[in-house]
Amino acid sequence: MDERATGTKVRPGGVGAGLIAVCLWGLAPVATRSLVSELAPLPLLTLRQLLAAGVLLPWAVPALRRIDARDRPRLIAAGLLGMVGYNLPVTVGLQWLPASSAGLLLATEPVWVLVIGLVFLAERAGFRIVLGTGVALAGVAVIAGPSALSPGSGTRAAAGAALVLLATLAFGGYTVVLRPLSEKYGPVSATAASSVAGALPYLALVGTIWPPRLSPPAWGEMLFLALGSTVAGMLLWNRAIVRGGSTRISRLLYLEPLVSVLGAMVFLGERATAAVLAGGVLVIAGVLVTGDSAPGKARPARSSHRYRTDSGPICTPSPAASPYRAASSSGAGSGPGPNHSSSSRSRPRSSA
Repeated sequence: MDERATGTKVRPGGVGAGLIAVCLWGLAPVATRSLVSELAPLPLLTLRQLLAAGVLLPWAVPALRRIDARDRPRLIAAGLLGMVGYNLPVTVGLQWLPASSAGLLLATEPVWVLVIGLVFLAERAGFRIVLGTGVALAGVAVIAGPSALSPGSGTRAAAGAALVLLATLAFGGYTVVLRPLSEKYGPVSATAASSVAGALPYLALVGTIWPPRLSPPAWGEMLFLALGSTVAGMLLWNRAIVRGGSTRISRLLYLEPLVSVLGAMVFLGERATAAVLAGGVLVIAGVLVTGDSAPGKARPARSSHRYRTDSGPICTPSPAASPYRAASSSGAGSGPGPNHSSSSRSRPRSSA
């Protein structure tokens, strides 16, 4: 249902902010693919996550003070699923997988959120969910299959695809685990606090990045990932949801795979093969089919979300993301970030 029908005020500026966030998230696999050629995945993630966590501290500290002791284990679990379980496999996988293929595989995240709900939350699958999941998985097979059969880089490409898919599963878990905290404490507070909590394990790896030795272009890519994709993407997305309404703005997420493919072609010189394009069409079609479906019963009136921690949001099966990004759920945000209307519905996201 459109926010205008429910009384949520739609204000100008939301679409622009949402488009910028989607472009930041879509280009994250491109920047990561370029950066892993100069910096190993663990040092890359350590520097990136600690930079982002430092910037998010003004939002995270007040939230951590407010969070009940009984909610802290859930917060820590969400942080680890997003900042480690999502970001680490994606970063390692992008050593061997083209950024365009990774971007299309990451578009299956909302499908995995649905699958996790079906398996662990005893939700029932409707026909559209089953159909959409099948179509999206067929797209995954098309994208990964030709590379896996290639005599040149098949094994590594297949391993990269498997790691990216593993990351999407972790993101699905992050979405499910963080959603109650987002609804209770607000999306910005929950996302910032979980991002900082999930970055703590990287403190043990500080020795691998000091002193940092990166070329100027690599520093640009690092700052883009940490400050652009993670921090700015999260804040812009929350602003977009508040100003434009989640139903309207969440549709912009369907553009993210397109941004990844175009970015890989422009900045990395990748060529999109017919198989990748066909698989991408199937993936996006599958996500579109499941996008407006709710497992088992009619769509609930309360907000649905997709969050991405670095990168990302908590999501529902509507247009979805990733720890390359961070998206919002409904609820009032706190801290120095933007205010969030408790009536807005959004889809959570974290970043890659």
